Amino acid sequence: MAGMQTIKRRIRSVESTKKITKAMELVATSKLRKTRNQLDQLKPYYNTVRSTVAEILESSQGQSDSPYLMKTDVETTAYIVITSSLGLCGGYNANVIKLALEEIKANDLVYTIGTKGYSSLKRSFPSVNETYMHVNQSLDFNEIVRLVNELKNLYLEKKIGHIKIIYTEFVNNLRYVPHAVTLLPVTADKFVKSSHANKETLFEPSPEAVLEQLIPMYLQAVIYGYLVESITSENASRRTSMENANDNAEELIEDLLLKYNQARQTAITNEISEIVAGANAQ
Repeated sequence: MAGMQTIKRRIRSVESTKKITKAMELVATSKLRKTRNQLDQLKPYYNTVRSTVAEILESSQGQSDSPYLMKTDVETTAYIVITSSLGLCGGYNANVIKLALEEIKANDLVYTIGTKGYSSLKRSFPSVNETYMHVNQSLDFNEIVRLVNELKNLYLEKKIGHIKIIYTEFVNNLRYVPHAVTLLPVTADKFVKSSHANKETLFEPSPEAVLEQLIPMYLQAVIYGYLVESITSENASRRTSMENANDNAEELIEDLLLKYNQARQTAITNEISEIVAGANAQ
């Protein structure tokens, strides 16, 4: 009887946990749908800015003196690392942090978005910047503008030679791949050939002046887009993890029910045997 009571308590415990994971799966599914819609809405703006940058690069044919296009000898790189602020999302954070530790060097600057990345990278890089750590929760575009302005000034002052971002690409609901992408300096090979390649475009007052205004807009759009894409990957990973947890809970409940029924049958058989033995003794 003691063994049966223990099994019943375990069944109730697993059922209680299953209710929580099921609720979390529903929440993650709702958030995933929302962020996917937001990602689709961002693409037209991002593609327009990207195509304009490509057009300017084609028109200048590598003759532009814009500092955003010129490589420098400065070895320090500023990294933006996007992780989550919540757990229970499978290997999402672990994969990003692993790539970050492979990429980032001791003298590099690290800007974290997401508390998981901050707490993990803080051990290896004590000077990691936490100013924008909660942007993944607020999705405040103004914070991205502040971040871009800060990094842009460091780049123009030649305190850093590159700006890179480590994010998670959303491929589909079951596949999300971490990437490290160089944002600055901008190179022509990052862009698909523009449809205006055979047209002569006049930029006033000059391609450099247009790039001066356009590149920050491009960086803001790209970083915000990568942020939303990373959050989409996070929600997809969490939904998958909670779905797997529910499936495992169901299997565990079935196994426990089988053990409970076996124990119950054994107990009934023993009782019958005792009754029969008692009757025969009389």
